[in-house]
Amino acid sequence: MPQRDTRLIGGIYRIGQTITTGGMLTTSTAYNHNTNDVVGLYVLDIPSTESLDTLPELLRPYEKRRQINSPHTLRVLDWGVDGMRLYIATDPPRGITLQHVLDTENVDLARALDFCRQLAIGLKALHAEGIAGLDLRPQLITVDTLGIQDRVQIDDIGLRSLLQALHYIPQQSTSDIGYLDPRYAPPEYINHRPSGPQSDIYQAGLLLFTLVTGRLPFVGRTAAETGILQTSSPVPKMHTFKHLTPDEVQQLVEQAMAKDPARRFSNADDLLNALQRAQQQTHMQRSVPFSALKENVTEPDKGASYTAEMSQAEMEATMRASEAQEKTIRASNVENMHKRPQPIPTAIPTRQGVYAYLCHEKGEYPQRIAITQPNIIVGRLDPKRGLSPDLDLSHIDPRMSISRQHARIRFEGTFFTIEDLKSRNKTRLGDQVLTPLKPELLNHGTQLSLGSVRLRFEVPGMESHQPRKPS
Repeated sequence: MPQRDTRLIGGIYRIGQTITTGGMLTTSTAYNHNTNDVVGLYVLDIPSTESLDTLPELLRPYEKRRQINSPHTLRVLDWGVDGMRLYIATDPPRGITLQHVLDTENVDLARALDFCRQLAIGLKALHAEGIAGLDLRPQLITVDTLGIQDRVQIDDIGLRSLLQALHYIPQQSTSDIGYLDPRYAPPEYINHRPSGPQSDIYQAGLLLFTLVTGRLPFVGRTAAETGILQTSSPVPKMHTFKHLTPDEVQQLVEQAMAKDPARRFSNADDLLNALQRAQQQTHMQRSVPFSALKENVTEPDKGASYTAEMSQAEMEATMRASEAQEKTIRASNVENMHKRPQPIPTAIPTRQGVYAYLCHEKGEYPQRIAITQPNIIVGRLDPKRGLSPDLDLSHIDPRMSISRQHARIRFEGTFFTIEDLKSRNKTRLGDQVLTPLKPELLNHGTQLSLGSVRLRFEVPGMESHQPRKPS
């Protein structure tokens, strides 16, 4: 088994799980040694022929990106130079790519419109900071599902332009981040003309066409032929591929994808308004309004015993009683165990496919619940909607304090993380209440609470180091 890279990038970031590697670029998860945060990390190898004096100017645009705090754009946290490498730290990756959605799911019209509505919100935030001319290929857009609500996020952070500035020669591969894929490129990209906000609007319209019809509007036998079609051919009629596609949606796509940028929507706000009108006119939204969907993820269904959550007072009282009973365990310095990563055994997962365990020792029969996937959502069965999390803890939660989609646990290659998913009754590591959607380090032996349910996290092969509860 290859040795793990234990160097700190920029003296700060310890590499976790490598996501992609190739050419000059490596993407991975990483652990911030100073703040204990989990981040996404992009590392670019600088060619030996480049002058290091030019690098600060290349990284200057990231100051604007750091100002953006939208749920629909990937947040840039930090950047710098480490020897002959550039690094950019972002929020950690979540969800799946839009490309994966296109490859594996049939997206209905209502969902397609909502995807692009959220995309337009992200574009509006980026354009407000003067950032435009993006790369909106589906592999650079993330769809993260919390419960029954999709969250769409633009993951492009300007890597293609950065690679071009470093004189990177891209491969003719759609997976190469530095490659200009003509299937998704507005005409001005292909013709080497100035780009701007209207270029991003074109790409949003192209994505809506693809989501609705399940196919790209322009695909030739070669990349060059695709580029010619992209720059000269009219937008195909969507109802040819998707019967009963409303005229309003066809008109929206045609305006967004006009060959002349001046004839497109004037800005992202106009595109957003058009998408919202299309949702209303087609009467094909989800059966529950978007605002209600958000509430259903975090709020209980009133009047049904199987959806009732604990009151805050009950939950706090239960927590105080539980903390008193486990005073001995917390005194063993478990409180600080999650603040630095522990070495993970190389035999993870085990031969039985186990990554870790959640140990529950309350009640007559203690339980050791196996985690058998590297990325799981922990929660409680929703019998009303027929939704079940990856790991259902209903059987150890008689008070129903755990939310339907309560927390996410991930194995990042060299460490584990836990992330609260906007749960009603909170997720705790020891006494620390987790900030929703912010991953935290999860070490062997850590005590965690999901609502009123207290658990101990164990990693196979490390049990001998675990302080045990006295009998």
